[in-house]
Amino acid sequence: MKLLSSILLIISYTIIYSAELTPIWHTQSGAGDIQDMEILKGHNEFLLLVGVGSAAEYQLRSTETGELLNSVFVGTSTNSRIAITPDSSRIIHLNGGIAQIRNLDKDFTKIGIFGVNSDSIKYAFTNVAIDPYRPYAYVTIYGWTGIYPNIITKSKVSMYNYETGEFIQDLTDLEDYEYSVIEVSDDGKYLATLNDGKTYLKVWDLVTMELIVTEKLFNENEDIWCVSKDIKFSNVDSNIIYISGLFSEQVNNLRHSGVFKYNLSESIRERIIKEGIYSGNQITLLDNETRIFNSSFNAIGVMNLSSNIFEYYDDPDIIPAFKVIYSEEYNYFIGIEQNRISRFIYDSQTDVEESTILESIVSPNPTNGNVNLQLPNLSEAFSYSIIDMSGSKLEQKVISNSSNELQLDLSSFPVGVYYLIIECSTGVTTYKIIREG
Repeated sequence: MKLLSSILLIISYTIIYSAELTPIWHTQSGAGDIQDMEILKGHNEFLLLVGVGSAAEYQLRSTETGELLNSVFVGTSTNSRIAITPDSSRIIHLNGGIAQIRNLDKDFTKIGIFGVNSDSIKYAFTNVAIDPYRPYAYVTIYGWTGIYPNIITKSKVSMYNYETGEFIQDLTDLEDYEYSVIEVSDDGKYLATLNDGKTYLKVWDLVTMELIVTEKLFNENEDIWCVSKDIKFSNVDSNIIYISGLFSEQVNNLRHSGVFKYNLSESIRERIIKEGIYSGNQITLLDNETRIFNSSFNAIGVMNLSSNIFEYYDDPDIIPAFKVIYSEEYNYFIGIEQNRISRFIYDSQTDVEESTILESIVSPNPTNGNVNLQLPNLSEAFSYSIIDMSGSKLEQKVISNSSNELQLDLSSFPVGVYYLIIECSTGVTTYKIIREG
């Protein structure tokens, strides 16, 4: 997919390289801000947890179109999390100090719970990782006691059987810092956690249930509060862990924040993009781990691990990126942020090698109103939509009898950047159009 601009006819014999994010569709939750998201097995549907309190609901949506397929009120607290079991049959929903287990059926039927109880400490689940082979949920738990300003906080990591609701064991004692990130390797061999504050990377061998790594990531001589963002085990070698955040213990006198690679076998940590100035955030591994997609509220960066550079770094307002899930099988992303949802693709190196006339051209671009498109390869029927930089859909139409031309009038639109998305039987193409004054 290529964002093409400018003139009516272009003949080119050169190769143009430009990494870019291309939106496919945008929509909104219609029910408040989104707390969490998971893609289901088969990647045809995804599940959202939307809103808080009694108005909160599960939304099941199509990954192909974003269409709402089903919704059920569930009721939930703030900062809740959902996880899907490996067979996509059940939902593990962290809701305060209770974890609900629900079937992935039409009514999202609740079939069980597990939780933590204490007479002296109030507990809440904060994060969860699901074992890929055994019916175990590994959870981070945050607890507090007392009355403000004399509140004492504690945190621990525990293990439950989500099929029976049985508590298995605590993996840590109650400690003074909060565990914020937890992850299981794809082969089910290791569990890893990070905490905020005085941060440690901790890794357990899930065969022996022994703690095998306690790597200190903070510097006792620096008054820097560490913030942990994400953990991802390598899909190729589970001895490799990628971690992100701000850690006061520097590596080779490089910067505190970023994305780091930790080798379990060698106990070595190194910073990805060694000299680059960037914050480490959510990690998604791409293209057989030759790239890392690093996303947050205000920036998306794609790191090329072969050349050790950013091949893309920008703040594309149109792409929601608070949480992003990638479908490796189908090569697309679903992103959420506040109440916005988007499906998009990333072209790591869009190469346009043309020795003939380009087959689909927008003219004029920029425009002060009217836009013409020559579309010689469209099927007889196609649809188009126009969205603005916030993701709002401004216009949508179905053209039932194509003349291989499309004329648009944008004179009523404010000055700015818009995306024209054309869908037909052969695929989806997106064009960026600039509306001038």
